[in-house]
Amino acid sequence: MKLNLYELYKNKMFTRSFLLMFLLFTFSLFGQNANTSASSAIKANFTIASVKAYQESATLKVEDYYQYLTLLSSESTSETLKAEIKTSIYSLFESEKVMVIDFTSIENNAISLPDLIEKIMNKNYSFSVSNYENSIVGFDYWTTQYQLTISQNNKRTEVRYFQKVAFKPIIKSFGASKKEVWTLFLGEITLP
Repeated sequence: MKLNLYELYKNKMFTRSFLLMFLLFTFSLFGQNANTSASSAIKANFTIASVKAYQESATLKVEDYYQYLTLLSSESTSETLKAEIKTSIYSLFESEKVMVIDFTSIENNAISLPDLIEKIMNKNYSFSVSNYENSIVGFDYWTTQYQLTISQNNKRTEVRYFQKVAFKPIIKSFGASKKEVWTLFLGEITLP
């Protein structure tokens, strides 16, 4: 009987030790995850003034996007240059498959970026962007609201859009060394 009590006590201690080790390990993992998330959050890495400067830079990317669309839709732009412009447009976005607004139709439905590019080819659109307003910064993005003036064949349309702008740390290689670089990417475009 003493042997059974000793074995029971030993098993109970083993179970408690195992449970304690498991809990410590679990809390350790959650703590590491919290630090990783915080280290890649915009607010944890930049002052408000710095974020505003990056938001200003993002508005320039939005303007670049519409200037590229103007060149791409022009009948006078060469096919070689159009291929380069497409590459430049895709480099502005986090993903080539991002959804944007189809301003060529009355419905203003969402359409993929490659589909929009194909729809505007040789249609002679021109664009003007104004009245930017940036939202409160999220974890790794913000939203920029702006007014877009679309012109085609002396017809003008004005619309208001929301543009998601991602701001994330990306590991880039510089020769043999690697460095974390915060990078701006344009994201989906939606209606208000």
